[in-house]
Amino acid sequence: MEILFLSHCVPGPPEKGEKIRAYFELQYLAAKYRVHLACFARSESEVEWARTLTDRCASVYVELLRSGPGLARAAARFAIGNSLTASFYSSAGMRRHAMSVARQPIVATVAYSSVMAQYAPSGVPLVLDMVDVDSEKWLQYGEIRRVGWLYRREGRRIRRLEQCYAQRADLNLVATRNERSILQQEAPKAIVQYMENGVDLDYFRPLASWSLPELEGRRFVVFVGAMDYYPNADAACRFATRVLPVLRQTDPELEFLIGGRNPSRTVRRCSSIAGVTVTGEVADVRPYLAQSRAVVAPLRIARGIQNKVLEALAMGKPVLASPEVCRTLAYPLPPGVQECASEEEYIRVLADLDVVQVDPAGLRHYVEERFCWQRNVQTLLQAVENCIGGGKKTACASQVY
Repeated sequence: MEILFLSHCVPGPPEKGEKIRAYFELQYLAAKYRVHLACFARSESEVEWARTLTDRCASVYVELLRSGPGLARAAARFAIGNSLTASFYSSAGMRRHAMSVARQPIVATVAYSSVMAQYAPSGVPLVLDMVDVDSEKWLQYGEIRRVGWLYRREGRRIRRLEQCYAQRADLNLVATRNERSILQQEAPKAIVQYMENGVDLDYFRPLASWSLPELEGRRFVVFVGAMDYYPNADAACRFATRVLPVLRQTDPELEFLIGGRNPSRTVRRCSSIAGVTVTGEVADVRPYLAQSRAVVAPLRIARGIQNKVLEALAMGKPVLASPEVCRTLAYPLPPGVQECASEEEYIRVLADLDVVQVDPAGLRHYVEERFCWQRNVQTLLQAVENCIGGGKKTACASQVY
């Protein structure tokens, strides 16, 4: 049987949050169905990587999005009342391709992220993996970023689209119980399940060989993530400027390493703070995790599941996380995750780590049980099966962006 897989990003390589989930979904879908992949790329290198997926897909269509022209077009549409996000991903070419695939005997569509639901062919069962309720992120931006009214307006517009698409879909998936509750409040008539992320357990495992000479003997905590993503940059800068100086008053040797590609100018400026190192992109993040005292995840805005937390736990490392991150994991928290809502709590937890040794094998076992891709992705596979056998719902009125 043949299905259409629509993705706002190239599904791989699995080295970035949104790509990781897309990558594993595609792998498992392609093992069971003939998958027609249609996705957007943000660079020529991503286009080339997408084309390598022809070895597992029935067909691959990849369209290059150029940020400059795309944002200018989206801004113009935003000015007349449309969603900036949906407009950025609006494409006549993608629409034509999806319609052409629909002329084949496809049995279902899987749309990865809400912006791709606009391309789902009518009359074909639809599984929509929103991953996150994206409108919540924009509304949170509106509370902490400049020109907050613009972010709030975009949040409200995305929310209307989410409500429409959630009711159009035969079944909706999100990444956490918390996101499911939010979407159910937004769209009470929609069918919503949650499918937690997994982690590559073969790649992230605690081995003594993960070490770098330049890290030997250093006492540090580490934060990893794409540093051109606002929630990551905001978290790293706030920890560097507000938390680390307090920690160093009682532990002068403690350092804070910020690892991740494309650090913004604000993040780079943090390297002038005593004890802070901004590494930029690193060839392999595993030594930084393995040799750290702990991994910190002090995000104020956290949607979905933070892959950085899962990877740390799989490496047997404790995680010091903000309340916002902890809510995405649900309570009771996984072993090894400590909630820190203040500078004093970071001091207390780090001091406790010096006294009570963490059990890496215990952390690893928990991750293997809860965050296994092979097990978790069965929710998606079953959703597709149910849609194929359960008929179709009526689509809401089409909209143009």
